[in-house]
Amino acid sequence: MKEQKPVLSIGIIFRDDIRSIERCLTALQPLREAVPCQLVMADTGSVDGSRAVAERYADILFDFPWVNDFSAARNAVMDRCSGEWYLSVDTDEYLDENITELVELLRSKKRKDYEACSIVARNYKTGDRKGVYLDVYVVRLLRMSTGKRFEGAIHERLNFPEDHPVQGQSLTRTILHHDGYVELNGPEGAKKRRRNLDLLRKELEHAPEDLRRWLQLLESGREEAEYGNWVRQAAALVLAKKKGWQVYGPPMISYAVEKAVASDFPETEDWISWAREQFSDSLFTRIDIAYCDAFRCRGKDAQLCVQRCEEYFQGLEDYRAGGVKEELMVAALTRTNPLHEQNMRIVMMEACMALGRWDDTLAQLLALDCANMSERHVLGACVTLFELHRKSFLDTAPVVEALWRGITEDQTKIAQKKQSVLLSNGMQLFSREYRDKENMGVRPAYTVFLPLSGRYELGTAAAILETENVSELERLLGAVEHWEELPAAALEHALSAGVAFPLTDKPLALEEMDVLASRMAREGLAAQRAIRLAEHIPEDWQGLVWTRELALAAVRSCGWEEAERGMELCRAFARAEGAVLPRYYSEALLCEENLDVLPPLHRFGWYIAQAFQALDADDHQGYVRLLRAGLTSCPSMKPMAEFLLNQLERAQRLQAPPELLALAEQVRTLLAAYDPGDPAVAALRASPAYQKVAYLIEGVDGGGLPS
Repeated sequence: MKEQKPVLSIGIIFRDDIRSIERCLTALQPLREAVPCQLVMADTGSVDGSRAVAERYADILFDFPWVNDFSAARNAVMDRCSGEWYLSVDTDEYLDENITELVELLRSKKRKDYEACSIVARNYKTGDRKGVYLDVYVVRLLRMSTGKRFEGAIHERLNFPEDHPVQGQSLTRTILHHDGYVELNGPEGAKKRRRNLDLLRKELEHAPEDLRRWLQLLESGREEAEYGNWVRQAAALVLAKKKGWQVYGPPMISYAVEKAVASDFPETEDWISWAREQFSDSLFTRIDIAYCDAFRCRGKDAQLCVQRCEEYFQGLEDYRAGGVKEELMVAALTRTNPLHEQNMRIVMMEACMALGRWDDTLAQLLALDCANMSERHVLGACVTLFELHRKSFLDTAPVVEALWRGITEDQTKIAQKKQSVLLSNGMQLFSREYRDKENMGVRPAYTVFLPLSGRYELGTAAAILETENVSELERLLGAVEHWEELPAAALEHALSAGVAFPLTDKPLALEEMDVLASRMAREGLAAQRAIRLAEHIPEDWQGLVWTRELALAAVRSCGWEEAERGMELCRAFARAEGAVLPRYYSEALLCEENLDVLPPLHRFGWYIAQAFQALDADDHQGYVRLLRAGLTSCPSMKPMAEFLLNQLERAQRLQAPPELLALAEQVRTLLAAYDPGDPAVAALRASPAYQKVAYLIEGVDGGGLPS
């Protein structure tokens, strides 16, 4: 029986690729089973076991000594191929499981009408192949009867003439996943880069104006310190219209513009203008250069920024329409990834917002792929969405629904970071400071979350702020599952409306109370609420502990600028502690000789409660002693203790008779005339006159107390 000629020959060169070779070859198996295939492999010097893996899969396997020339190795593989079509694959790539499009082509009669076809190479930046990637169209499929070969020692390409229109098409659903670039920043990647750059430099020494080699140098050397000088030299050759400038110029100038925008080169605008004039129809101008120019205009020229974004999106649509693009056989576009598309939507919505083009802003928000956003995208979308909602009456509900759903359905660590971005930025809309500043808007920004009421705490908070009905407020608070995500303003609004909190049928854990109280304190809402609650201490445990947590959070965050308010707050704290501690601990523990077994804050609370009892009994010495003992037991509460001591000192000065104030001034003047170590000073301090005014000279904190 006559052996069937293969429709497809798959060619691979490899060396020491044990990390990925079996993955690559296994992924090719479905294709080999779907159409008659031949696998031809060349080993250029493996010593890590890769060859043993290749032997299990290859139809033809041979050794090819490495001669620093990729084209030579690939052409040697091609020489041994007998298929009608040829597919070039690297071992750090693997074919996507969806091979329907490729199989249909190879089985159809249309394959005889084409010379070559491009497929998608998906280049990953992270080892898990889940993060940022770049899709580029690469010509990997060749009809063998064309007689074309590979050329170039590095960055080899099929040698179609530069002016030859290739008959073919783009296979947009056929993907080669490639993770070889992940290692470029590591030791092995550095070796590969150095090898590639050395080969290119040698070729440029012999042909210093070879634009194809210059393009390959720019592709390989983006991480090198000399890269800025290289793009300038390459751009100069293109602008001088050296041989091949029309073919290689668009990608070379796009690389130059990218570097120029990032490094603020003075040539930036000239290069962009020249490319737009000379290569106006090129996808490199319409996509890559438009992308860089939009970022250059961002925040500076909104009108021009929008124009560049529109050019980019139109270019992207044309790029994705299919068909072989001749210029993409020379180089790959670098700004066609969904990540870049998201970036441009963020930039365009910002510019449209600045121009007051509300409808266009909303359209870009709706076009975002909310399920595949970075943290930066979430931030940009939040800022624009909130501003649009505040300034317009447009229906933003579909956007906030999509945004919330897109970043909350996934529970990965990355998703949790994005959720944190949404929460932290959304929280700001509820702050008193933000709401005081948004008077120029047509509606409060926080109402953007209303569609999420009952499902997301910010949505529930928005609904709380929009009602005064106590029953409805209780219902909404009852729906809260994550108290740490409820804005303080919403809780304060409910409390001010008369809601009894904590809710009877929804008790709170201590840590939940602590979070809520701390948030209210940061918003400046805890002090007055604690003072009110302490006037009539609740009897139930939930109300009692909530009062204490509010008072504690308030004194911890207090700036102590207002004396009267500060004293009210300290008394509220003392009342709360005085009510809580006897219910926490036995009477035997709540005495000074046994306090050491209590936590520091509870020791401090006991001393403060006792101190105010002493103060109310006019026992100033006892008051000061207890305050100092409390400070010793819990140094973190020093600001509060100092405030109380200072208030006592201030009160004593205000109550002192004029004759004592005059005597204190005379004694102070006399003391200043002597050295502190002089015996006369000690005698003066021991005198009855000094004892009368010591508290006016030394202050309470210095040990002085009124006689």
